[in-house]
Amino acid sequence: MPQWQGKRPITIVSACMRSDGCSDFAVTEVEVTHEEYENGMHYVLTDDRLSDRGYEEPFVHFDQWEAPSFLLPAVRTYLGLEATKSQLQETL
Repeated sequence: MPQWQGKRPITIVSACMRSDGCSDFAVTEVEVTHEEYENGMHYVLTDDRLSDRGYEEPFVHFDQWEAPSFLLPAVRTYLGLEATKSQLQETL
C-alpha cells in the first residue's frame, strides 16, 4: 500500500454485537496517518466509536483494503446506506 501524507479517511466494516445481544454489521470511517494505519490505530479508533454507538464486543474489522471487494457495498446495502462514488471506486 502506498504511503500518504497527513491524515486520510479509511472506511471499516465491522461485525459486532448490538446491546440486545444480536449480531450486526456497522460501517465506520476514521482518519489516520499512514504510520497510525500501519500500527493498527484505525481499529482502536473504530472500537471506541462502535462502543460509543452502543455496539458490544466481539468486534471483527475489515478495512477498505483488507475486505473482499463485495463486503463494503453489501454491508452498505444491508444497512440502507448509500455509497459515494469515491467509496465505490476505492473498493474496485
